[in-house]
Amino acid sequence: MPSFVYQARDRKGATSKGQIEAAGIREAAAKLRDEGFFISYLRPVTESKTERGEGKRRGKRVGLRDLLLFTRQFAVLIKAGVNITACLKIMEEQAENPVLGQVIAGIRRDVESGNPLYQALERFPKVFPSIYVHMVEAGEAGGQLETVLERLGEYFEREFMLRKKIVGALSYPVVIAVVAVIAVVLVMVLIMPVFVEMFLDAGIELPAPTKILIAISNFLGDYWYLILFFVAAAAGGFSFYRKTPQGKMAVDRFLYRMKIIGPVIQKTVVARFSRLLATLLDSGILITTSLEIVERAVANGVIASSVAEARRNLTKGSGLAGPLTETGAYPAMVTQMIAVGEETGELSTMLNEIADFYEKEAGYAVEGLTAMIEPAVIIFMGLAIGVIVISVIMPMMQISTGATL
Repeated sequence: MPSFVYQARDRKGATSKGQIEAAGIREAAAKLRDEGFFISYLRPVTESKTERGEGKRRGKRVGLRDLLLFTRQFAVLIKAGVNITACLKIMEEQAENPVLGQVIAGIRRDVESGNPLYQALERFPKVFPSIYVHMVEAGEAGGQLETVLERLGEYFEREFMLRKKIVGALSYPVVIAVVAVIAVVLVMVLIMPVFVEMFLDAGIELPAPTKILIAISNFLGDYWYLILFFVAAAAGGFSFYRKTPQGKMAVDRFLYRMKIIGPVIQKTVVARFSRLLATLLDSGILITTSLEIVERAVANGVIASSVAEARRNLTKGSGLAGPLTETGAYPAMVTQMIAVGEETGELSTMLNEIADFYEKEAGYAVEGLTAMIEPAVIIFMGLAIGVIVISVIMPMMQISTGATL
C-alpha cells in the first residue's frame, strides 16, 4: 500500500508531522481528517527531492495570468472536440511561459500513462490549487470537463481582474510614498551635512529644531547599515511569524479589524469566499467538500477559521448561515442572503450575487483608500520638507544678522 508523508495541525493548533499508509492520496487525506487533523501538506513518500524542488520552483513561477490562459485554452480545445492528450500537447508547444510548458509536459506524460487528469494535476499543488483539482475530478466523473473548465476560467478571470484592480489602484500611492521617504532621507544624508559644516564654522548657537535635525542626519549617516539591518530583520521576523498558524491568524485578525484597511480586506475575502463556494457547488461538488476546499484556498485566517467551524456544524445537521453568523466575520447581508439561498435551494445563485456585489464594493473601497493615502503622503512630504527648510533657515538668518551687525 502506498505511503504518504504529511504535516497537519490538530484542533488546538499544534503541528504534527508523520507518515500514513492509504490506497491513494484522497484516502490518506480522509484518514487524517477523521483523526481531527487539518492538513498543511500531503504527498507520496516515493516522490523524490528533485521532483519536490521542481514542483516548488514551478509553482512560484507560474502566475495567475498563466493559469487563466491555460484554462481558457484548454476549455476551447476540449469544446472543439480535441482529446485531452492532444490538447496538452498543443498547449505545451504554445505555452508562453517555459516553466508552464514543463508543467504541462509532466501532466501530459501522466495522462498518456493512463492516469486521470485530476491526478496528474495533483502532482503540481503549487500551480493548480485544490479547487482546480477537485472541479476537474468532478468534471471528469460527470463527463462535463468542458463546462468545468469554462467555470474555472470565469472564476480565475474574475480573481485576476479583482487583483489587478487592487494592485493598480494602490501602485500609485505606494510609489509616491516610497519616493517621498527616499527624498527626505537623501536630503538628510547628503544635503544637511553641508549646512551643518557651515553652521559650525559660523560658531552660532543653533536653535533646538536644527539641533534635532542635525542629530537625526548624523545618526542616518553614521548608522545607516544598522538601520538597514534592523529593517531587514524586522521584515524577516514578521515574514516568519506570518507563516506560522498562530501568526497568520493574529495578523489576519488584526488587519481584518483595522478601521482603514479592514473594510478593503473584508470585502475582498468575502467576495473570494462567495465566488469559490459558488463555483464549487455549481460543479456538483458536495457542500462539505466544497467548504473544505474553500478553507484551504481562501487565504485568510479569519474566514478560513469561520469556514472550518461552519463545516463542523454542517456535519452535525445545521445549516450554513447560522454558524457563519455566529463567527461574526461576515456582514449581516451576506449571512442573510445565504440563509435565503438555503431556504429556496438557490444557494449557489445567492453566493454568485454576493460575490458580484462585494467585488464591486472591494473596488470602491480600494479607490476610497487610495483617495485617503495620496493626500496623506503629500501632507507628510510637505511637513517633512517644511521642517527641514525651517531648521535650515533659522540659523542662516542668525548668520545673516550677525554679519550685518
